[in-house]
Order: sequence, then structure tokens, then C-alpha cells
Amino acid sequence: MSEVNQPQMDLVVAIDGQSGSGKSTLARRLAQSLGWAYLDSGAWYRALTWMALQQGLNLKDEQEILQMLSQTKITSQSDGTVLVDGSVLSEELRTPLIDASVSDVADHPMVRKALTLQMQMLLAQKTVLGIVADGRDAGSIIFPQAALKVFVKVPLETRAKRRQAQNEVAGLSSNYAQILGSLSQRDERDAGRGTSAPRALPGAKVLENHSVTVEQAIGCLLNWVKAL
Repeated sequence: MSEVNQPQMDLVVAIDGQSGSGKSTLARRLAQSLGWAYLDSGAWYRALTWMALQQGLNLKDEQEILQMLSQTKITSQSDGTVLVDGSVLSEELRTPLIDASVSDVADHPMVRKALTLQMQMLLAQKTVLGIVADGRDAGSIIFPQAALKVFVKVPLETRAKRRQAQNEVAGLSSNYAQILGSLSQRDERDAGRGTSAPRALPGAKVLENHSVTVEQAIGCLLNWVKAL
């Protein structure tokens, strides 16, 4: 690809990785560098979880969640900001309650399928030059046709230390052992999601994101995009 900013409506970079791997930071920065839209798939599930909690739904009941989703429009702006029925959600999605609840919603196969279809609709927007999508199944399920698939790999202990540092900067209570245990449980739960489990796909690039700076990682990603 000789010019990364030329309009290519079906061009997608999918960045997969486990929780705390830094995939969201890299995807957001890459989208900014390319002038493309950023899709934070995890934020969509958080938004759906927030809505379910607001309505007092049983998060374990897939049909209740599906019924709500059928009456709800979730979309996102080019910077990744999520909107529910036209209203912007931001800080509401990053609370301990959402952290503890989102897996219950995301575990439902039919909910994942329905929300994936809504995410794929972003490609129909005529203003989108390309999309950088991040998530645990961005390349396997959401955008299997992605021109570039990247798996961000970081050891569990490093991810826990980073999450602890992020919490401390945000002024949140932070305990390394608890964070380590929580991430480990999340890894095990994600691993049981079959085709939606986070993993390096055939043909995907693997980015070792524990021994490089953000700038170095972005430089590597840009080189991979320019080589398409």
C-alpha cells in the first residue's frame, strides 16, 4: 500500500490481545496516526453491561440482554467514544461494578453475535477511511477480513504491574495480588470462549509489547500497515 491515508473503505487493522496487554492504547494511537476510526470493542460490551444494570436486568439471562439490545442503538465515534441511543458514555464504563459484571454479558454467544453485527456496520459509514479495531476477538470474529491482524503478547505478571500502576495514577485502590488473580481468572474465562478466545491467528503478526516503548510499538505497527 503506497499511501496509508488513501480511502479504502474495507481496510481494517484488528489488534487482539488479553486484558491489560496494552492493545487499546496501541489501537487508539495507531488510528490517530493513520487518520482512521478507532473501534474499542470492549467499550461496547461495557456500554451494554451499563445499560443492563441501569434497567435491573439479570446479567445471566441471555434473552433479557438480547431483548434490550434489540431496542438499543450502540455506536461509536471515530475516536472510539461509545454512544448509547445518542448519549455519550465515558466514565460510567470504567467503574469497578462494570469491571466485575461485563464478563457475564460478554459470555453470551448470541449477544456477542448481535453486537458484532452492529460493530461491522461501522464499515458502511462513507466517512470511514479505515478502522483500527481492538478486542479479544477483533480479528477472529468481528473483522475476519482484516487486512492486518496483530496479536499483542505480554506476560501476565507484567500486565498486572501495568494495571496496578494505572489504578494508582487514577487514584484507585490497587493491590498487586488481587489484580494478578483477577487477570488470571479473566484469562481462563476468555480461553473458554471457543472461536472468540484471544489468540494469535494464522497469518497474524505477533507484537511482544513488554520490552518496547509505546512509540516503538506504534512504529512497528505503522511499518506493517505500510507494507500491505
